[in-house]
Amino acid sequence: MNSQPTVGFIGLGLMGQAMAANLLLAGFNLHIHSRTKAKAKQLIGQGARWYDHPHQLAANLRGGIIIICVSDSSALATVINNPHGLLPQLSADTLIIDMGTSRFDLTLELAKAVTEKGGHYLDAPVSGGQKGAQDANLSVMVGGTEAQLTRAMPAFNAMAASITHVGPTGCGQIAKTANQMIVGVSVGIVAEALHLAQQAGADTGQVKQALSGGFADSKILQIHGQRMVDHTFTPGARATTQLKDMQQASILAQQLGIALPLLDLSTRQWQAMVDAGQGELDQSGYLAWIERLNA
Repeated sequence: MNSQPTVGFIGLGLMGQAMAANLLLAGFNLHIHSRTKAKAKQLIGQGARWYDHPHQLAANLRGGIIIICVSDSSALATVINNPHGLLPQLSADTLIIDMGTSRFDLTLELAKAVTEKGGHYLDAPVSGGQKGAQDANLSVMVGGTEAQLTRAMPAFNAMAASITHVGPTGCGQIAKTANQMIVGVSVGIVAEALHLAQQAGADTGQVKQALSGGFADSKILQIHGQRMVDHTFTPGARATTQLKDMQQASILAQQLGIALPLLDLSTRQWQAMVDAGQGELDQSGYLAWIERLNA
């Protein structure tokens, strides 16, 4: 008999596909929904149960756990608040877990709506990209109560290698905002540094190797930097997603009334890359934009 709990999963994009697959591999009884059913074909073939609408999933997982991993805050609000969303059929003690990267203010709003229905809410965004999702090696940043985190741990352990309880509701998204700010700025400067090295006559692969282990080393240099050296820009995480995350960080800074000039500058650069028609490239495709600027 399956000893693992039943889990719902909504959102089967680049990250969600792999995360849901790892839940199945761990033995979870998986119920799924996505905007495009074709994305669920493989999971359905492996035993996942499909629902056409989120409210149907909620009605069949009363008191269970429902994970959401969708593209942006607007999609999250639709999944929860839409007439065909989760909230109309949400029953007491159901735990909603947002594992996407969402606006802090919306997180507080949705958590309040869920708890008023007798449910529970964790904001648990992840870092690690598509490869981390495939390898079940994600880092999870959790906001919410300790009791609900304990309840969610079997599912988190099936998808991630590191789970950190950052604080109360919203703190997971605050941590992810900080993460994405650092990623966004770091990808940009790695691309500029490697382009400078290439234009000055050095082998970018050797430059990357020389920087490894020093103060400039980072996962960004190792992973995104290697993609830049190889000119491999197939998306693991798209530039449009990075722009969205930088914009959300800027909104939070504005709401707090604080000036973050490097964030402002970097956000404008990601916007320019997207405006140049390169938004569907991987984040490391920032190098392609730099090369285009200098063509």
